[in-house]
Amino acid sequence: MPVPETKNAIHPIAIVKQAGGVYGKNLGRLGAIYLIFNLPITVISLFPAVRPLQNQKPSLTTVIWFLFLIAISSWGHIALLLGTNKAVGGQDYTIGQSIGQAKAFLVKYLALILSVTLLVLGILIVAGVSAVVVLAFLARARKMLAALICFVVLIVVIVSLVFFLLRWSLAALVCVFENAGPIAALKRSFTLVQEHVNPVVGIYGLMALAYIVCLLPVMITAALSATTWQVNQSAQLGTTIYAVLLNIILVPFWTTITVVLYRKLQEALEAHVYA
Repeated sequence: MPVPETKNAIHPIAIVKQAGGVYGKNLGRLGAIYLIFNLPITVISLFPAVRPLQNQKPSLTTVIWFLFLIAISSWGHIALLLGTNKAVGGQDYTIGQSIGQAKAFLVKYLALILSVTLLVLGILIVAGVSAVVVLAFLARARKMLAALICFVVLIVVIVSLVFFLLRWSLAALVCVFENAGPIAALKRSFTLVQEHVNPVVGIYGLMALAYIVCLLPVMITAALSATTWQVNQSAQLGTTIYAVLLNIILVPFWTTITVVLYRKLQEALEAHVYA
């Protein structure tokens, strides 16, 4: 017998509510996992010797610092995913277990980040080369046509990036939960999201809207603050502290939402396959 569509329907509000219930019971441990990895990075980045690295031109030192940030952030995200997955599944877990188990997935996770980066760069390079070729042949004779074609290329690039990044948005979860390699994780994420694009967009839209609302105090403060160096320094420190406190609350919540979404999409796909 085919499975009724309503049983496996993906409802954004329902997923957010379910995630909220899990999140409320596990905020302490999930927030601690996030804090363990991100608080040291935040504190180190405020040191006078480290702060200039963020504004320097690319060099060996800045590249090493950037790679260090990626590795630590990735390890923390994997640990948070593992703990959240246990929480959503109603299983017991500890902070130490989540952090320790995350090391086994770090290489594949980093390879996934590299793969997505290269694919996005590939799209941008193809678009750039296409625009240059069009301008070379048409810029002199038909400027309006060249501008129109470049505009079309820009729209195609934006649409392509949104299309693929949306469907690849669960690749990190697939990489960790299914121990999949980069290409397999991207394909699996594409399959999971493909038939449920609208509700997935709705969920991400709710997440983005909530984050924007939470950042309004920072935006207003930045707009109203004076331009003196001392005020800017104080405002920067206050913004950093606010961002850390905000992320301790929101990042585990976003992670819980995506894990619940992943599980729902997995159930819907399996129900469709076996129907």
